[in-house]
Amino acid sequence: MTKHNMMKAAHAIAREIVDEVGDYQIALSIALKEVWRQAKLYGKKRFGDIAVLTASQRLVTPKEDRNANIYGVPTWVIKKNLSQDEASAVLSRTAGMSIVRETKKAQLVRFDTDFGNVEMWTPKSVLVA
Repeated sequence: MTKHNMMKAAHAIAREIVDEVGDYQIALSIALKEVWRQAKLYGKKRFGDIAVLTASQRLVTPKEDRNANIYGVPTWVIKKNLSQDEASAVLSRTAGMSIVRETKKAQLVRFDTDFGNVEMWTPKSVLVA
């Protein structure tokens, strides 16, 4: 990616996030760091419109709390082990949880959601008491 393309992408991202940040210079600085990160990490050659939008959304969305949990099961375990639809149902519409089976190292838990029951295995080592 040329420096010219990096600056164009950074300015596009900065225009998207300037309202959240408050100052264009700060927004441009954040955007340049993001463009450079993606160029190094993924070897991106150019930024399209969708890449600009997703980068700007990632920059202004607060990071999720790693300690958040649903009935003692951490949200990151739920997102890792379930499909996107199942995870969003569990995270937003859970009415209750029950343990179906238990082994020495894991539990099979059932989440009762508005959309039906969702079951998943979760290691005991990550459960919050």
